[in-house]
Amino acid sequence: MLEAKNLSNSNLKSFDNFYADLAQSSYHGRPVVFPYDSLTKDQRKKLDSGDSILFDFSKNKKYKQTEKDPVTGAEVEVEREVIGGGKDLVHEGKVYLHPDPDLHTVEGTYITNSYQKGLMTDEKAGFNSYFLTDSEELGSKTTKAYMAIRGSDGMRLETWNDWVDNDANFAFNHSHIPQAKLATVAMRERIKEIKEKAPDNVKMDVAAHSLGTMVSVQGLAGLSVEELKTIGQVVLLDGPDTRKSLKNMNVSKEVYDELNARITYYLNPFDIVSMLNRENTIYNLENPNQEPLEKPLGTARVVVPLHYTAFFKMDESSHDFGVMQMDTSGNYLVASKDFHPELLKAGEKLARLEQKFLNSLRSKGYSDNVALTMVTKLTQMIVSPTMTALESSELAIESRQFVEEYGRIISEARKESIEWDKKAIADYKNQLSNSKLTDEKRIELQTKLLQTAAQLASFGVEDCDMRVGKLLDDAKEKLQTTVSQATETVYSMATHLSRSEVDQMLSDFTIDNFWDEGVYTDTKAESTNFRNSIDQLSVTLVRGASLLNKVDSQSAESFNALLEETKNVWRTPW
Repeated sequence: MLEAKNLSNSNLKSFDNFYADLAQSSYHGRPVVFPYDSLTKDQRKKLDSGDSILFDFSKNKKYKQTEKDPVTGAEVEVEREVIGGGKDLVHEGKVYLHPDPDLHTVEGTYITNSYQKGLMTDEKAGFNSYFLTDSEELGSKTTKAYMAIRGSDGMRLETWNDWVDNDANFAFNHSHIPQAKLATVAMRERIKEIKEKAPDNVKMDVAAHSLGTMVSVQGLAGLSVEELKTIGQVVLLDGPDTRKSLKNMNVSKEVYDELNARITYYLNPFDIVSMLNRENTIYNLENPNQEPLEKPLGTARVVVPLHYTAFFKMDESSHDFGVMQMDTSGNYLVASKDFHPELLKAGEKLARLEQKFLNSLRSKGYSDNVALTMVTKLTQMIVSPTMTALESSELAIESRQFVEEYGRIISEARKESIEWDKKAIADYKNQLSNSKLTDEKRIELQTKLLQTAAQLASFGVEDCDMRVGKLLDDAKEKLQTTVSQATETVYSMATHLSRSEVDQMLSDFTIDNFWDEGVYTDTKAESTNFRNSIDQLSVTLVRGASLLNKVDSQSAESFNALLEETKNVWRTPW
């Protein structure tokens, strides 16, 4: 739900999935951005004149951020990472952003004294969407159109509408949210435009993340069956199930069926947004060998994340784009009954835990505003479990219990994944010993073996990195304590010496003379760099899976090139 500047800004590792590219680019603070106020002066000028602007996701992108220098306090531009260009993209990765035809500034009626409003945008309502095509102009050369819809902006006063009127309203009441109503209008107008200007077979696909997924589904649900025939794929990342809200909207069976056939979700099992309203749809906890009791809207695919982290993990949030793994064909690495089923189980546990917590809030009669405040406190506790703002309240106790159980779900899933990896590696090796395997099956098994071994290595190095950090921190703390206690002892014993004389005696007895901060920092950095190197290998193996499905020399060369590129474009060098 949060935009980059409020979370980790864990970006896609590559642009291999076109729909993920569109969803990520709808936010501010990303490697490639669509928002008008984030564009260059020349780009804004083109849009203002009615022209479209080109984006090319096939190219590597150097991602830079402006940060404060910790010493001087000056604003400096820092290169954060390089995102690898997509390898197998539609339209060769090129897409054109079209102007919002009605965009204008509304003065004096908002917190910021003015806001942008148009067909695709209403900043006061928090609604931001973008219309794109594979052609410079919408017309006879157009073969595909897209709409990307932004999720929640960072939580602050001028974006409170995202969180109260939309996020909280949906979570607690399963309501038809205001942004979705605006989305329906925008979709209807763009569909009308496509029908008027483009060939009959042109479809408009939809891509969104987080709150944007709720806006997308409910926005589409406001269309007629005839209008929905112009909608192609709807690819949604880290979004909750919307069935209850569609029921409250009195959506017809015909419209529901049209949506159901088009929608595909990609969900992180450790993300509290992804798992919202998904109890009894992910995994059958009571009867693991049977199907879940309910069917979700659309196709729901649980990903195998690069990192097993919580929603508010500051460096690699489970809700952000960068923890999703994909191959060079843009296919996500997903869990199933036969591949990391423990992640399906973890997702179901989290879904039920969330439902229990939200039901408790509802039973206490909290308003949306109050409930949202409590959830905000909850997420803050995930960042800092020692937070005591509401220490004595019943709700605070419930929140801490939620955090603890949430952590256990992730921890247990990680342990189970390690055990699954160990068993799977032995099983893959055994299957590969069969001389009757087809080349296709052998490559499939080899690919799974490599991916599984890479994940197991990542877990191991991750544990080592944490142990190294803890050992170093413990050693430093112990030394600081020793120096401090020894100093206190000397002062207490030196009854016949003046304070200045004792100070002189102890002038060299400081932690700086016993502890090399440079070695400490370098050691931690080397440990982290090695951990990142293993992560890079894991990412490369997943990305290269599609290349390994070819058994010729060219594929080997392609994979070696991919390996080298991954080394070069990731955030830390090998």
